[in-house]
Amino acid sequence: MAEFFNHPTIKKVKDFFKFGTKPGTDVEEVTFLRREKVIVFIGAYITAVALWFIVNLSSSYSINLNLPIEPGNIPEDMALTEELPEYVQAGVSGDGWQLLSLHNDPPTVVINIESEEINLFDQVRQRLSYLQGVDIAKVQPLMIRMELEPKISKKIPIVLNREINFQNRYGMIGEPVISPDSLVITGAASRVSDINEWIVKDTLKLNDVRNDISQNIALSEETGVLELSEDGIRFEADISEFTEGETTAYINTRGLPRGQNVTYNPASITITYDVPIEQYAEVENLQPYQAYVPYSEILEDSTGYVTPDIDLVEPEYELRLRNFKPKAVAYFTVIN
Repeated sequence: MAEFFNHPTIKKVKDFFKFGTKPGTDVEEVTFLRREKVIVFIGAYITAVALWFIVNLSSSYSINLNLPIEPGNIPEDMALTEELPEYVQAGVSGDGWQLLSLHNDPPTVVINIESEEINLFDQVRQRLSYLQGVDIAKVQPLMIRMELEPKISKKIPIVLNREINFQNRYGMIGEPVISPDSLVITGAASRVSDINEWIVKDTLKLNDVRNDISQNIALSEETGVLELSEDGIRFEADISEFTEGETTAYINTRGLPRGQNVTYNPASITITYDVPIEQYAEVENLQPYQAYVPYSEILEDSTGYVTPDIDLVEPEYELRLRNFKPKAVAYFTVIN
């Protein structure tokens, strides 16, 4: 075994991969020689690979290609009722260089609509006719149907589903604004007539919101055979911090017949509500809520207690009812 490792050839291989230099050797010269060896090795490797590609790609091969499909020559006043397949799979054979070019840049097959049933084999063969020596073995699907209907347009509202979670004590003021709030859809009559609103595909989801919202939302590009007049919308909403307000409201009776009177015990309730901080000073000097009991509810009651209804009478302010006490009050009917 020792003789094997001491063989001159084995020693040269070990010296090639051995790090460091022998004592008395010029370090720069050794470094230059090693770098030269590496460059020669890399060059030889690249040359070998290139020759392998040249030899092998000159042979004949068979592969499957996905060729994009697009409709062609549709009359302006007509539209497809169903979406075309995105791709047609074609089994082709030919020399490696041509197939490599097809694989890297597959051509689009434009479907000429001459009848309802289209033979894709003929369409693919016509599209690849410029390539000499490339044969088409099979096409999948072989046949497709293309039905046309009169094209119509319709304006419909846009619906955006949203899930917005606010930070504690924050909330939205007023209604959010979606712009534009509608769009025009265009397509085959049977597809358009049943659509009465356009629901945005993705739900708007926001968490820990405390600042005004202004966000662009793209409409889905996957609309099939329908065309949209808009490619996106803008969602805007005003956000404010809320604080707690409180007011006292006396209880009235609605629908009370003439000659009758109802008294309540207690005669008033305390209402707590949330109000934007910037509106608090104005609302504090108002009576924003009313409390009442419908007389019909008293007629149907047999317990002697009723729960008042609460009405907001200052709708221009962004108030949110939180609670009121007491929840139920006693009543006494007095007949004059």
